[in-house]
Amino acid sequence: PAGASECRLCPMDWLSHSGQCYWFSKGNRDWNGSKEDCSRKRSRLLVIQDQEEMEFIQKVTQGKYPVWIGLTVTSPEGRWTWVDGSSLNPNLFPVSGLAVRNSCGVIKGNEIRSEMCSAEFKWICQKKAVLI
Repeated sequence: PAGASECRLCPMDWLSHSGQCYWFSKGNRDWNGSKEDCSRKRSRLLVIQDQEEMEFIQKVTQGKYPVWIGLTVTSPEGRWTWVDGSSLNPNLFPVSGLAVRNSCGVIKGNEIRSEMCSAEFKWICQKKAVLI
């Protein structure tokens, strides 16, 4: 019915925000290991849609440590691509550092940085909240 409120649920240990669920790792892994862990949780590495979501992540991590997000260089031209296949909007989120093969994205403080995918950091998984 019109005006009915929706109830969305996230699994235990996941944070809910704007219809999405977020899981923050405790340990460190390389980018591929982080991506695989998110897949096992039926989720994906974080794909940031807008500035508001970026601010939410920064508030939770408080810029204390870098975290892997679902951003990697996939083409020889050095184009940043999200794990959902969409291209990064460099006007919305400029990436500091080089975009070369084996570069993956981390959020550190208030910016997205390029790091070698083999480096080990904490990571953030994301999935849609379940509508009940």
